[in-house]
Amino acid sequence: MENKMFCYQCQETLNNKGCTSGGRCGKTAEVANLQDQLIAEQKALALALEGRTNVTREYSRFICRAMTATLTNTNFNYDRIYFLIDETRRYLNILGATVQYPDQSVQAGSNAECIALRELLMYGLKGICAYAFHALSLGHEDNTVYDFIIKALVAAAKPETTEQRLTLLVMECGRIATLTMAMLDDAHTSTYGNPAIKQVSCEAGTNPAILMSGHDLKDLEELLIQTNGTGVDVYTHGELLPAHAYPAFRKFTHFKGNYGNSWYKQGEEFAAFNGPIIVNSNCLIPVRDEYRNRLFTTGMCGYPEITHIPHRHIGFQKDFSKVIELAKTLPAPTKLEEGSVFCGFAHNQMISVLDQIIHYMKSGSIRRFVIIAGCDGRDESREYYTKLVQALPDDVIILTAGCMKYRFNKLNLGKVNGIPRVLDAGQCNDTYSLIRIALAMQDACGVHSPDKLPVSIVLGWYEQKAVAVLLSLLSLGFQNIRLGPTLPAFCPEKLTEVLIRDYGIKMISTPEEDAAAIMEGK
Repeated sequence: MENKMFCYQCQETLNNKGCTSGGRCGKTAEVANLQDQLIAEQKALALALEGRTNVTREYSRFICRAMTATLTNTNFNYDRIYFLIDETRRYLNILGATVQYPDQSVQAGSNAECIALRELLMYGLKGICAYAFHALSLGHEDNTVYDFIIKALVAAAKPETTEQRLTLLVMECGRIATLTMAMLDDAHTSTYGNPAIKQVSCEAGTNPAILMSGHDLKDLEELLIQTNGTGVDVYTHGELLPAHAYPAFRKFTHFKGNYGNSWYKQGEEFAAFNGPIIVNSNCLIPVRDEYRNRLFTTGMCGYPEITHIPHRHIGFQKDFSKVIELAKTLPAPTKLEEGSVFCGFAHNQMISVLDQIIHYMKSGSIRRFVIIAGCDGRDESREYYTKLVQALPDDVIILTAGCMKYRFNKLNLGKVNGIPRVLDAGQCNDTYSLIRIALAMQDACGVHSPDKLPVSIVLGWYEQKAVAVLLSLLSLGFQNIRLGPTLPAFCPEKLTEVLIRDYGIKMISTPEEDAAAIMEGK
């Protein structure tokens, strides 16, 4: 029987081989195939732009939008994806382009290594486009990033692109991912200030409220402005927790705290919230009836029959008035948790006390730093990350970023010399902060490679931004990274061997075995 679709871009793909009748993320075969078509359209647009010197940034901005819409758990809306396809064709018509459309099949081609490298490049590119899209909302963009996006899409579109060429582009993708994360970091900090340590309440208040989930800080800012003085509180969910660390948001007294946990728990947590919910990027799961009528999407996020808040026009904010009016008619959130969590341990905060940290390292009171970052997910195997943290000795500091933090950021792990053992640097893109911290340690310790530091890296991956982060780390020379819960389904045996041989990638084993090896510097 012929497959209705094929997708293996996320970690939870069926049997770690590929979804063929419907996505485990919840997307239908129809939507999956449309997303493949949309990617083929972006390759065609890149081919039309290749070599042109008189085009504006608008084409690259559009490609970033369209690519972002294809990230896992982002857009399930057939109509909105089809609109992006139509918009691509309008651009092709404006360019007067006559290009041969590339095969839209994910597995097009006969060389398994080229197929895998092409898909690795495409998934890293999707991560770059998502970060560039968020930076653009704050007015930050870079032609170097845009030029690479076009170049990479062109190479992925051409069947004659060699394995060697694709390998070089994958490594360049890592370098550009670092540049893009740095640009987004600058966009955030220049707009909202450098994150500072913040204790964030996990408790529900008594006022009607709005919950925002996703990654986009511009959307959160505009919601806070529009709810100010209305009697409606605002809470974050998932990857927006780190927003509480930015100084610009602290002036809003109705910015109450963080409600809930990781993205995959949103079904029960959104139901319990009682008020309206806005999801402004990935990750969105299939919508339940309990909150269907009070869920809104914005940005490139979308879901059938769910109200979408349109993009902002130049000089104006997005209009959240319908959300605010609905919130006033609904009860306060149901209590889920007690207590609080800390965030705000980004690079500026950490580097300011680096001398003290180095002192503790040299004195032996801090034996090791372990970066445990990346994506959370539904698989039971992800309990590994909780157990690993619990298996590490009490004189180890855990640095984290991304939604993986929710596996352990509410555990009572104590402190080392007054420093909390879990230091949350922010969102998945804020892995850049962890990179900056590690490289600052390298300079302070006078070693020539980050692998000479008492720092170990354990990553959990789920979707395409995590692929971009991994490529970024590899391009910077970080090696001996542990990766889990599984190796990507799109990596054949030969590519896996290269990652292990040349970059020291290790598969996670048991928490106890890995904790022991980490403490031995292995």
